[in-house]
Amino acid sequence: MAATFQLDIVTPEKTVLSGEVSSVQVPSVEGSLGVLAGHAPLLAELGVGECVVRLADGSTRQLVVAGGFLDVGKAKVSVLASTAEFDDEIDVSRAEAALVRARELMNSTEATDRAEIMASMRRAQARIRLAKGGNG
Repeated sequence: MAATFQLDIVTPEKTVLSGEVSSVQVPSVEGSLGVLAGHAPLLAELGVGECVVRLADGSTRQLVVAGGFLDVGKAKVSVLASTAEFDDEIDVSRAEAALVRARELMNSTEATDRAEIMASMRRAQARIRLAKGGNG
């Protein structure tokens, strides 16, 4: 059996997941990061994308996370995300509508905060991709 560690995934609204896991993979602003038990302490800024958690029982859970930080300690890992949503909780039609709105805003001549619009587009695309099994 693989070594495990405590993982907490929290947003400002709630604790999304808390329990023993054997690994977690998160999107950072510098690329994908994987953490196993015994990982060196680390603090990283989260990007937008898929978070894959392998639970202690061997099952896997997938989430979309956006923004925040990953804090790897000696005995505990915390994912402090601005948003986090499990794949089976994603409303695809809502995500697709958000993507359409973001694209329309990006193409509008009055768009002033293109970085925020791009972040919205990335979040919507990640949600759609995960909800559709990675093929979206």
